[in-house]
Amino acid sequence: MQRCKAKSKRSGEQCKNYALKGWGVCRMHGAHGGPKTREGHFACKKAPCKHGLYSYAALQDLKSCRKLIRGSKSMIDQF
Repeated sequence: MQRCKAKSKRSGEQCKNYALKGWGVCRMHGAHGGPKTREGHFACKKAPCKHGLYSYAALQDLKSCRKLIRGSKSMIDQF
């Protein structure tokens, strides 16, 4: 069987695990990839998430708050 092609950052040695069939790396180095994604613009649209901190709605709220703060700063500077 083929060995995993991944190398250690520290020692530079090759991983000693066996690569999965059809992959060049073992299960610990991403043979089945990361979380399944959907097409989208933000983090939670791209992959499943455990909380709503980076959800599409939360990011839209954050953008609107930043816009409001920028507008407030420019109004304060005028006085």
